[in-house]
Amino acid sequence: MNSHNPVMNRMLPDTIRQNQMEVDAQFDSIVSSEKMTIGGTGIKILGLFSLLLAGAFVAWNVPAVQGLMLPAALVGVGLALWISFSKKIRPAAVMAYAVVQGVFIGSISSYFEAAYPGIVINAVIGTLTTAGAMFTAYSMGWIKVTARFARVMTFAIIGYAGFALVNLLVGLFTNSAGVYSTPFAWLAGLVGVGLAAFTLNLDFEDISQGAANGLPREYEWKASFGLLVTMIWLYIEILRLLSIFNRD
Repeated sequence: MNSHNPVMNRMLPDTIRQNQMEVDAQFDSIVSSEKMTIGGTGIKILGLFSLLLAGAFVAWNVPAVQGLMLPAALVGVGLALWISFSKKIRPAAVMAYAVVQGVFIGSISSYFEAAYPGIVINAVIGTLTTAGAMFTAYSMGWIKVTARFARVMTFAIIGYAGFALVNLLVGLFTNSAGVYSTPFAWLAGLVGVGLAAFTLNLDFEDISQGAANGLPREYEWKASFGLLVTMIWLYIEILRLLSIFNRD
């Protein structure tokens, strides 16, 4: 692109036209750099996981911080809802969510580790292995995220959220873990792991399509947040499933 006016462009001397081309090229470079990219999203994902691990490390090693597990969980839910339904993308809120969830993850992991020594490392390995398998399946085209797939997953997630709420209420009234106290606990746990694992494909698709469609760079934060939420969910589900299998 030399000039916005083709008539004027023909009238310009070669040197001026060349300078205009260089200016336009620099402008196009600046504009393109403001778009969402897979690499930029990857950097933000690594940053968020670093914050998550930092919060988890502190909670794991400082018993006083472990007492904040429930407040951290509630604050995390509040931040997640705010980030999800806000019209603006809020990087600071996303980073705060990562730290708060790190405190929650570190605290709950320490309790499970005390009850079942070695369970945390197995849960971490299981989470990374499952995520890697899902990414491989997605990148190889073995799992295609179609409109129907997204619709089915959305209804499944809503249904599972409803089940989790009902199970929580039953547990509160019966002073138990609800269905996780029954012989069918492993089945419910397996469903949770499977649902969280396949949800990762929706996150991969969001990142891929966001970059392909040239969304504004700020959307990298939203895509990174979505993947972080799913990975935390997957880890919790795997941790719970392993605890079920480790019961006496």
